[in-house]
Amino acid sequence: MNQQPRPYRLSVVMIVKNEAKNLEKSLPALHGWIDELIVLDSGSTDHGQTLVQQAGGQWHRNTNWPGFGKQRQIAQQYATGDWILALDADEEITPHLRDSILEVIKNPPEQVVYGIKRIDCIFGHKIDNPYWPVKAHWRLYPKNYQYNDNLVHESVDLNHATCKKLDGFLLHHTADTPLFWLDKRLSYAKAWAEDRFPKGKRVSVSSIFLRSFWAFFKQYIVDGRFLMGKYGLFYAALFAQYTFNKYAILYDLAENKAEQTFKKSLLETEKQTVLVPENKRSTVSLVMIVKNEARHLAACLDTVKDLVDEIVLLDSGSTDLTREIAIRYGAKWYINTHWQGFGKQRQIAQSYATSDYILVLDADERLDHTLRASILNILQQPVKTDVVYAFNRRDYFCGRVVRQGYFDAYDRLYARQSFDFSDAEVHESLDRKAIRREILQGVLYHHTNDSLFHFLYKNIQYSHQWAQQNALKKKSIWLISAFLRAFVSFIREYVLRSAWRTKGYGLIFAIATMGYTLDKYLMLWHEQNDRDISE
Repeated sequence: MNQQPRPYRLSVVMIVKNEAKNLEKSLPALHGWIDELIVLDSGSTDHGQTLVQQAGGQWHRNTNWPGFGKQRQIAQQYATGDWILALDADEEITPHLRDSILEVIKNPPEQVVYGIKRIDCIFGHKIDNPYWPVKAHWRLYPKNYQYNDNLVHESVDLNHATCKKLDGFLLHHTADTPLFWLDKRLSYAKAWAEDRFPKGKRVSVSSIFLRSFWAFFKQYIVDGRFLMGKYGLFYAALFAQYTFNKYAILYDLAENKAEQTFKKSLLETEKQTVLVPENKRSTVSLVMIVKNEARHLAACLDTVKDLVDEIVLLDSGSTDLTREIAIRYGAKWYINTHWQGFGKQRQIAQSYATSDYILVLDADERLDHTLRASILNILQQPVKTDVVYAFNRRDYFCGRVVRQGYFDAYDRLYARQSFDFSDAEVHESLDRKAIRREILQGVLYHHTNDSLFHFLYKNIQYSHQWAQQNALKKKSIWLISAFLRAFVSFIREYVLRSAWRTKGYGLIFAIATMGYTLDKYLMLWHEQNDRDISE
């Protein structure tokens, strides 16, 4: 802290949660020239508190999260300085900016709020050109000013203040990895939508598309990121996706039909005719991997309980009533929390089965009556090792069928001693060994993604896992190829698989799928680029 007397004191105010890695960058830039450091934590589990206290700062805690704006207000209440400098933990003061701030705080705080120009950095790369007009963020102000109440995207209430810009730049280390950036921005998008929805804000699908396109154009052209090379393009694409997520989640809050569709499916399951498995010549084990599937599990098991000879469930850490439901259906319950990916988890689950056939299902899937009858017909014959049986699956997206007239076929019924799943961490598949596939009559209904947020969140995690898996295999890709593949995925879903027939949600699904494809290849490209630089 500053040890020299000065007429007007400066308090730096931060709100944090698990920001130790960023504090290691930002705190050294504050050493020796600020008068007070106030940090308000919302539930950190890292060593941020130690870093702040070693720097001479005060560490306070408020875990009853009120939103970003009100959390900043609470943090400022602890400050005693005449001037407030609001910073995030991932922001680093440059020497030139420090000198500008010191010059300003020599003066008495009046009705002037100062903006600070910020250079964004992603994954260790600058994406703003200092010679291009850079947006100023209002961060240095007299203590009688404060932030507004916004849940997210909070800002200082200017209240007719005179606004000036400081010389120098703030380095914004926004994210070390694409996964961190995407996760963080998705949580912002959700918070923004949930804040706006009760206030009556609504959006059309065409508006979602246009806003996303404008976000890309603004970031890449208007904000000058075309000058910053490949990572400028990378960031513009991510920001367009963030904009899409915000408005699409808002749309989903108003239009989602998942709950109605789910309840309707329960009634349909109750009406199914019970099969009498007479003359069975083969046995079958239902094998599932689960985690927190209490919502869907019973409905799934109701469609197979009269077909299967045993139920094997391998859990990876459920904290809900999944186990109790499974036991009620006579399932054999096993646990493996040492997660090695979906493929290996399915292999472990299958190792506990004892029947002739393996039937693989997810908890959010149900068999229709025709498919049930088809499976029973197979079981009334001796076990066959020269064929794998696939099911046509119909996906429900936020309560709607988005692929009208199109089915994906999945290998789900096969001889236990002849086949097993691949080791793939994500998008695992059965190793058929070039054996022929037969698609059974009937439909497997897939009641996935109760909300758009859930779909987007899973896609980000799957993208990361896929990229990590392929980076280890030294798979390489050109950056332009990531964009081309994403566009092809949009055409495939929207045109070839008829998502256009579902109108609003069809377009949203196709764009979200395009975003998933783009994310996984951008992540792979970034891994490849970092590897090339380090070598």
